[in-house]
Amino acid sequence: MYFDERPKSRREDLYDRERELEEMLTSIEHQKPLVVLKGIRRLGKTSLLRVALNEVKKPHVIVDLRGVNPNSRRDLYLRFQSALNEYLSKNAPLFGRLKDKLKLIDGVSLSGIRVSLSWKNPETLYSLISALEGEGFVIAFDEVQEARGPAGKELASLIAHFYDYGDTTFILTGSEIGLLYDFLGVENPDAPLYGRVFHEIELSRFSRGQSLDFLRKGFEQAGVDAPEEVLEKAVDRLDGIVGWLVKFGVVSLREGVGEEVIDKVLEEASKLALAELKRFLEKRPLARRRYLTILRAIASGKNTWSELKRELEAKEKRKIEDAVLARLLNALLKASFIEKRIEGRNVTYHIADPVLEFALSK
Repeated sequence: MYFDERPKSRREDLYDRERELEEMLTSIEHQKPLVVLKGIRRLGKTSLLRVALNEVKKPHVIVDLRGVNPNSRRDLYLRFQSALNEYLSKNAPLFGRLKDKLKLIDGVSLSGIRVSLSWKNPETLYSLISALEGEGFVIAFDEVQEARGPAGKELASLIAHFYDYGDTTFILTGSEIGLLYDFLGVENPDAPLYGRVFHEIELSRFSRGQSLDFLRKGFEQAGVDAPEEVLEKAVDRLDGIVGWLVKFGVVSLREGVGEEVIDKVLEEASKLALAELKRFLEKRPLARRRYLTILRAIASGKNTWSELKRELEAKEKRKIEDAVLARLLNALLKASFIEKRIEGRNVTYHIADPVLEFALSK
């Protein structure tokens, strides 16, 4: 079913991502050391990842790093421990083959079909991944850009080590594209992963035609005849972001297909979009008001450099240096809250998510 808010795990539940899926499968089968799956929030990266790993028939760990403490090795190790145990609990014969190797690792203890990791020794995770390597494990870190700070640097160093000396395939997903590139050290010679070649797969939002077809087929699967004019208006408001289209479908199946559902979805979804923005702002308290001024200005249609600078200066009643505005815009771009569009000599900034734009315009 297309209208399921949980991450997909079967190819037939994944709409129109055949090219990206085949690219992911080929990368895993050819044992590419580092695969990067990128795309703004709610485009289905986790679903694509899960479908690929289920089809490739290799043992795997998917470590969810959303909300991880970037200063805590303990948090990182617990995330890895949880993901590994989730997989091993469903694959007891594999655990049986690994058990004797795991017993020998300093910092690893076993209880039934469960592994516990000590976070005090940084070598523990290296030794554990070396043991998993013998079974052909693929290791994925979902939303890896969340692992910043000391924990992120340690994780990047670990991946760099196995890139150079092992044969594990690591898959990294990221919604905040600029921060993802920071983790990869694309422009930083001092970063652990700098200079490592990675295979990049990008998920884009659906086109208007794809969005309409997705909704039509989703309602067909549920045996519901949805009015075309309502679908058109839903796509106008929600754009080609599959997560919001799915939410529209789910709410419509529950309450009936109508224009009022679009407004309800926007209201509900905007709370989630604003919560994500709030987490971003909480890490940047000194510049919080400036970020909100910029975002609200862009949402209202003031989207050129000069317009944004005037808006900031009017709000603060003083001159704002170009370098200050550049840093603020760059941070929002890296976090994928805004996008930059260039047409000839014209450069404009836009809110990446129509739901966030709706929330900021209220």
